[in-house]
Amino acid sequence: MRRRLTWILFIAANSLLAQSYVNLRGKVFDQKSKQPLPLATISIKNFSLGTRTNNAGEFELYIPADLKNDTLLVSYIGHETFKEKISDFMDSKIIFLEETSIQLNDVTVTADGARKLVEQALRAIPLVFPTQSYLIKGFHRSWEKMESDSGSYPGTLIEAAVTVYDQGYLPKKNGKRPKEEIYLNEIRRSCLGSGWDYSGNGLRDLFNRNLVKYCRATAFIFLKSFLEFPNNLIYEWEGTTKMDDEDMAIVRVEIPNAQKFPVYYKIYISEMDNAILRFDVVGQKNNIDYSIGPWHTDNLFETYIFKRFQKRPYLSYCKIQYTIKKLDPMRKRILRTENYYREFQVNNVVTQDVEERRKALATRKAKEKSLALQSNAYNEDFWKSYNMILENPLDKEIVK
Repeated sequence: MRRRLTWILFIAANSLLAQSYVNLRGKVFDQKSKQPLPLATISIKNFSLGTRTNNAGEFELYIPADLKNDTLLVSYIGHETFKEKISDFMDSKIIFLEETSIQLNDVTVTADGARKLVEQALRAIPLVFPTQSYLIKGFHRSWEKMESDSGSYPGTLIEAAVTVYDQGYLPKKNGKRPKEEIYLNEIRRSCLGSGWDYSGNGLRDLFNRNLVKYCRATAFIFLKSFLEFPNNLIYEWEGTTKMDDEDMAIVRVEIPNAQKFPVYYKIYISEMDNAILRFDVVGQKNNIDYSIGPWHTDNLFETYIFKRFQKRPYLSYCKIQYTIKKLDPMRKRILRTENYYREFQVNNVVTQDVEERRKALATRKAKEKSLALQSNAYNEDFWKSYNMILENPLDKEIVK
């Protein structure tokens, strides 16, 4: 099957960094539909180094030059993983991934059985996820945009290189789990928006919505977590698939709510150890019901993806994107439309000498307010070789 994979990957070394780094660039497509595959995982075998494709299927990955004889992995849920020695495709740049063909047994899992799969996954969290402290190095992007009768107003685009200290998936102390510590390595942003509320921290908000770690957290304003039991959610088994060559059960969970917003979870659970390797929140409502109240949620997409390193699942990528509308219920009109986007890509996981490395980061600890208010002078040399998710067209709209 792999001989049908078409791979054309271009490797170019940045002239300033040729002695240290190799730059991998490419695009990833579905073999059958020829459509780009967003959020495909690009990684190096046996290393935590990696990135993701953007909405156009594009990626760029800087790796140390001494890894060029290792194996590049390109994976996407429900597709065969592409594996190739990096030095073997010096003149290539496009990958086509084939869908995974899985032979299903004549098994029917009832709604109660699907619910029990999720309950088993909840019990497995302290057994399979890391309980020791570690550091993750990654890339965060955040933006907002508002539209009203008086015009369209971009908020601030923030891009940050961060190191995050995490004590692991430990039991609660004093009723709470220890929060992640965020340290800023570099940051850049567009201009500050006049009148915008910068009291929040988009990256902190992303971490707080990681339901695998904070199982009773609020997924999105009015949505209950699928890991909070007991609950009135509707569980349904959707079959099996593969991700990173690992078999997973899929459970779909409908979320009844007072806002009558049609939304569901999709949860991917490892058949090996019941680890939750991904969960998505998907919802959309085009018709506005002015009787619900002054706010209408148009659409919501949220995803948390975990990747194994040293046999344990670590957070690899998370994203939330949604559109809400401020309403005038009496006059039945839309006052303004707000769009929000937050994402975080883990580029590397560090499990050695963690506490000493953490002490060295002390002076760079971020405050809990918006990262936009903690910007440093723009460091062009740093961003030239930093692993980030490539720009999407919308980013270019709001950069000043």
